[in-house]
Amino acid sequence: MLSDVRHSKIVDFLNSDGSVKVTQLSKTLQVTEKTIREDLEKLEKKGILKKVHGGAILPEDTHSMLPIFKRRDREHSEKEHIALSAYQLIEDGQIVLLDAGSTTFELAKLLKHRTLTVITNDTEIAAELIESNTIDLCILGGFRRKGTFTIADQNTVNMMKDYNVDIAFIGCTGIDLQRGLSILNREETELKKQMILSSKKTVLLADHTKFERTALISFARVEDVNVLITDNKTPKTLLQKIQEMGIQIIQKL
Repeated sequence: MLSDVRHSKIVDFLNSDGSVKVTQLSKTLQVTEKTIREDLEKLEKKGILKKVHGGAILPEDTHSMLPIFKRRDREHSEKEHIALSAYQLIEDGQIVLLDAGSTTFELAKLLKHRTLTVITNDTEIAAELIESNTIDLCILGGFRRKGTFTIADQNTVNMMKDYNVDIAFIGCTGIDLQRGLSILNREETELKKQMILSSKKTVLLADHTKFERTALISFARVEDVNVLITDNKTPKTLLQKIQEMGIQIIQKL
């Protein structure tokens, strides 16, 4: 098994259980305990986990790996403000893509009475919009990631390829000027790439906690998005550099 595949599986176990043990990972992934310890060391250097005796846990300041229902209350006020700015970019009659995530969920709450076609891979966003009389709802199919509301596998990617989107709202785990936009799960990497390819305009929704950090896998360059919406805690010097890449910045005060 390739190292990046192992790393992705280790992150999945962390997502599900909050901790992992070297002995169990060794048996499950069919590699030596020495190899697992080396994997954990590499992931710790990236800030993805914290090594403890016999295994690893989620680091105290890392909440983007937690199941999404545990993240809804994190930076909630910032996410509401970001969602409101995003709402103002949407025109009635558009085909709108909402990536799975806690900030896009806040945006979905605002859309129930708009006349739109909404595509999503988030089961909770779908539940929020399903009773709307004005929204044509398309739910991307595939397997749900354990402990999340996210649907993401090759079936989801293939389905996404069939659609043409006016405006997409996506999220990520980390934003780094050199490494680009990154996430923790391999299953979502190809899907997010396809979301960008299928959309006329891509809007990145990111609160201040996402900046100057990298997650396990990069899926796009920063300049692959058209608009960035963030909160007022994101350093203005950093936003200036992003703006110089030709990206529209909306910083909610």
